[in-house]
Amino acid sequence: MARIFNNLPVWVAQDLGYFASEGLEVTAEILYGVANVTNAVASGDADLGIGTPESVLSAAPADDQIVIVGGNARKLANGLIARKGIDEIGQLVGGKVGVSHRLEGTALLVREMLARHGLVAGRDYGFAEVGVASERWKMLQEGTLDCGLQTPPHKYVAEDSGYANLGDISDYVPDYQFTTLNVRRSFTRNREKSLRGFLRALSRATTWMTAEPEACIELARRMLETKVDDARRDYEHFLRQESLTPDLALSAPGMAMVERMMREAGTLMLDRSGVDSRIDLSFLPGN
Repeated sequence: MARIFNNLPVWVAQDLGYFASEGLEVTAEILYGVANVTNAVASGDADLGIGTPESVLSAAPADDQIVIVGGNARKLANGLIARKGIDEIGQLVGGKVGVSHRLEGTALLVREMLARHGLVAGRDYGFAEVGVASERWKMLQEGTLDCGLQTPPHKYVAEDSGYANLGDISDYVPDYQFTTLNVRRSFTRNREKSLRGFLRALSRATTWMTAEPEACIELARRMLETKVDDARRDYEHFLRQESLTPDLALSAPGMAMVERMMREAGTLMLDRSGVDSRIDLSFLPGN
């Protein structure tokens, strides 16, 4: 998991003792990058990863397949931030767009956004796989990247520093299951009690976040290592958009958009039954 707001329920559950009340000792490890999270879960270095649905749906069949057991962020706070000197999308022709991975989230979303303006990936611009938002922000300041989707707080820091936001991705793709709770199939069989307890604690934490805004904002400031004003902007976005829900369910329109964009990009080879086989929501609270 990365140090971003949609992962805050984990730190809330730790801080308020919700994991402990389920008899769990949970270690939250910061891993930046889609591949790093997926590899940690696949190898057994991590039991659960807050990663992308694309990483699960595009993976080759495995004896111990990773499956999606719940939803995380279903609305996006990202903005397409450009380097100094670029103020509109038309100036991106011939440019380089920074993404985490060219076959997943950030690349698919930028492809969709720029297509609305007539720009085609590979013809009008290229992708650069440069990793996480902090690295993209560094390269934007250096001028070695033309633009990149930035999550808060980097989005807010960039805007406040005079960098142009060419558009919020939520204006183009209002529903998108950006992140999911992913585990190995063997974990669901061998550690079912722990998995159910973890998900209950995460649900309680998400409910608390809505009920206690000021305390939540302060915890976000501390855990995300950001300014209180940026933590408040982040909180208000996630609350307004209902991006995090206590039921931890997947967004039906959000998952439909993931599948549509993956098929258009040629990264989803599974049929309907194949997609369904990699999703198991039976462990969520209430099921």
